[in-house]
Amino acid sequence: MATLVLDNGAYTAKIGYSLEKVSIIPNCQFRSKTSRLKTFTANQLDEIKDPSGLFYILPFQKGYLVNWDVQRKVWDHLFGKEMFKVEFADTSIVITEPYFNFSLIQESMNEILFEEYQFQSALRINAGSLSAHHYFHTKPTELCCLVVDSGFSFTHIAPYCRSKKMKDGIQRLEAELRSLAPAHLPVSVILPENPVCYSWEGGKLLAHTPDYDEMVVTREDYEENGHCICEDKFDI
Repeated sequence: MATLVLDNGAYTAKIGYSLEKVSIIPNCQFRSKTSRLKTFTANQLDEIKDPSGLFYILPFQKGYLVNWDVQRKVWDHLFGKEMFKVEFADTSIVITEPYFNFSLIQESMNEILFEEYQFQSALRINAGSLSAHHYFHTKPTELCCLVVDSGFSFTHIAPYCRSKKMKDGIQRLEAELRSLAPAHLPVSVILPENPVCYSWEGGKLLAHTPDYDEMVVTREDYEENGHCICEDKFDI
């Protein structure tokens, strides 16, 4: 079974199969200011010689996915014959979403992934969690890290210990975050070589871990248990 990794950012989508390289695609649509009937989706912008006459429409507002019509069209393009030619019945997807995502948005994503596209299985996860997995994979002796996830809409600082997200700590400010680590411990700041794709690379690594199958929700699980099984398995 193939695994498609999609870091679904508010401005760009980082996407690719777990055995291939990543592609960075605009996660939006573009329309002409003079002819509103003409719409370009995602990387179709590359076909335009003069993009100055276009305005773009984002599926995300203030960090949350709210325009499902635009997002569906972007995904239809990415999953379709022009791009990744996804065979949904034989494909698992790893897809990112924001910390503390609203329940209604989570449920809508479940319905679209399982009921509309009918992926064989799915793992919804925070981009920061994929970054933490990537970090601990490359530095297995490290016990803790703080992931600074600075995206198009907002910045989160999330503590992870032994690869586990310390969810309460995400909401804390600088003074409280300092208390998470004793002052005498050395602190190193690491900027990945390619920070834009660092989370995607973490998803690629995660897809090949032995316990990946235990982390996903299958379409059969979803059809039998509905949103409840996703709430139980996905730590958003």
